[in-house]
Amino acid sequence: MQTFYINQHSTLPHLKMELIQDGRHDFNKFHDFIQDCTITFTMVNKQNNRIKIANADAYLELKNHIGCVDQYLICYNWKTRDVNEKGVYDAYFVIKSNGNLTSETDTFPQGSLIVPIEEKLEIVIQ
Repeated sequence: MQTFYINQHSTLPHLKMELIQDGRHDFNKFHDFIQDCTITFTMVNKQNNRIKIANADAYLELKNHIGCVDQYLICYNWKTRDVNEKGVYDAYFVIKSNGNLTSETDTFPQGSLIVPIEEKLEIVIQ
């Protein structure tokens, strides 16, 4: 499980997630694909199962790295109302294809992809 800690009433640091490079997928194509997608962020209180944030706009940020291919982080900027209650929350990003990206050799998936895939994201507001 990935755990992100933030203080109550604080909007920093911003939430940033790196996509996992597992060697089984062509990451160059995936990074091209997500640039033409809508990305949202959702956060649910683990204790009472109430949604704290529902489908809020998230964004991509160019990752600082050494290499020739641009890579991105999936990010969310906290609002004061997001962090006004202490607690532990399950959270996830949804990448929704806008269906506009195809090439001669590839058709990219349609629909939604929930991130993170391999392990859950937990937000702790302390």
